[in-house]
Amino acid sequence: MAKHAGQIDARLAQRFEADHYDPFLQKTRPGSRSLCGHFELDELSWGNWPGAPYYPAGTFDGKVVDSKMAREMSFVARWGSACGLPFDAAKFLAAHPQYDWMQGLLKDRPTRPWTVFRAGE
Repeated sequence: MAKHAGQIDARLAQRFEADHYDPFLQKTRPGSRSLCGHFELDELSWGNWPGAPYYPAGTFDGKVVDSKMAREMSFVARWGSACGLPFDAAKFLAAHPQYDWMQGLLKDRPTRPWTVFRAGE
């Protein structure tokens, strides 16, 4: 945070939310310990939640607002992972049959662009 003090804007916040750095392993690795939150890619289970390896959980959207946007009643958001990595439910279930019980419940999260939303539009 000290590196970016006084410089954080909406673009930098989008990069933060899409971050795949694992602070425990000290390397880039999307998973449960990265800000982008890809539990579905992680063979590790941490604590009580979600409680199982490769559990299909984590972030499924990204939202950012800065002070200028707040004054204008707007924000920027992205449906799906903040990094843009898509989630394909059928592929996931084929690779992880232990979650077959989620067939029909899991939905695809395709890549979507960051988009500005404004009140009244």
